[in-house]
Amino acid sequence: MKAPVKTRAMVLRRKALEQESLSLAVCAAGVIIALLLGIDTELALAVGLAAYAFWHLAQAVRLLAFLLGDQDRAESGVWGIWREAFDRVTWMKRRERKRKRRQHRVISSFRRMAAAMPDGVITLGSEGQVSWLNPQAERFFGLNGELVLGQKLVELIDHPALQDYLQTGRFKRAFEVEAPGDPAVILAISVMKFKKKRERYLLVARDITKQYLMNQAQRDFTLNVSHELRTPLTVLHGYIETLLDNEEEQSPKRRPLLRMIEQTHRMRGVIQDMSALSRLEGASEGIQNDPVDVLYMLGDIAREGAELARDTQHELHLSGDQSLDLLGDEALLRSAFSNLVFNAIRHTPSHTRVEISWDRVGDHAELRVRDNGAGIAARHLPRLTERFYRVDGGRSSDAGGTGLGLAIVRQILDMHEARLMIGSEEGRGSSFTCRFPLQRVHEVPDRASA
Repeated sequence: MKAPVKTRAMVLRRKALEQESLSLAVCAAGVIIALLLGIDTELALAVGLAAYAFWHLAQAVRLLAFLLGDQDRAESGVWGIWREAFDRVTWMKRRERKRKRRQHRVISSFRRMAAAMPDGVITLGSEGQVSWLNPQAERFFGLNGELVLGQKLVELIDHPALQDYLQTGRFKRAFEVEAPGDPAVILAISVMKFKKKRERYLLVARDITKQYLMNQAQRDFTLNVSHELRTPLTVLHGYIETLLDNEEEQSPKRRPLLRMIEQTHRMRGVIQDMSALSRLEGASEGIQNDPVDVLYMLGDIAREGAELARDTQHELHLSGDQSLDLLGDEALLRSAFSNLVFNAIRHTPSHTRVEISWDRVGDHAELRVRDNGAGIAARHLPRLTERFYRVDGGRSSDAGGTGLGLAIVRQILDMHEARLMIGSEEGRGSSFTCRFPLQRVHEVPDRASA
């Protein structure tokens, strides 16, 4: 591909030399004629060079006019190397027109496609101003596309929760909200950056009304079933306790009654966890964002864990950065962290070492619970946060597990823009890491020095 370009350049240079040589030869002939006519040599040379320079200046002016759009200037009166320059500019203009036509076709095709999309799409500038939107976005947000261009989206919508979401810039997770233009529609709004130097954003609003209503029905069903089971379970538990109190230590009925009591306790735990998970999934309001002293909280959890591990003789070790607070809901975070610590104690053999750490690692903060127990096979890891999934059903039930603990942990972390990472190797133990973004970390240097 490079050889033709090089050959053309060589041809142009050769033509330029030939034409410039011809021009200089004409000037030289003019000087000779002037000498033969008895005209002063220096004056003749000056007149010839001036004419030569004037001609080149005239061609440069014509080229400039041609570049500015005066097509007629290239039709006649141009020859030599300037003809080549004009032809080259003409070719470049033609190529640019073809490129613009292709670009226009692509843009038109994109707009037709975007208009047919079921999702609302809005492109935003660096300051959040609307630069383009499709008809579906107009319907979802109650906007007029011809009037809102150039205006900031947060100033065009009357929805405080959505305004807060757009202004905070925390776009790692989708935001579910009623459509400002149609409250009967539930939207999942995602915002993505697609240009780095001059920041541009793409907002996509997806209609999830059917999915939302199905999830709501599922949550309502779970809560109703949990509520309805509590009363008969409480009555059953009370009667079994009464029967157990009336049985002697050596009675053959005592063992089955004890097993029945254990199962009612387990059912109570399942009902409580199901209700908690349903409430978390249905939480529509934002969580609290208060500073939480994580290391102090972990100290309390470790002391509770030590009581739990008194018979199993687990060894608990706590370390971390005292100056790092976490912005979030203290009750929810305590529930998630205690779940991880108590799981490490319940589901690992006696005399296992459990390490709990809280530190800043690179561009995030991590809470890690690590043990040196039996470990978990790799095939189980992707499913550990599913509801009621157990690696060893029998062992988990004996340990008091409901199979919902890690699902609750994941949901709480999602609400705090964090994620749960699980690593394990059979025979070498497991680690559960909660990774939080730095915008949720609040440093208190004075506490560290104290």
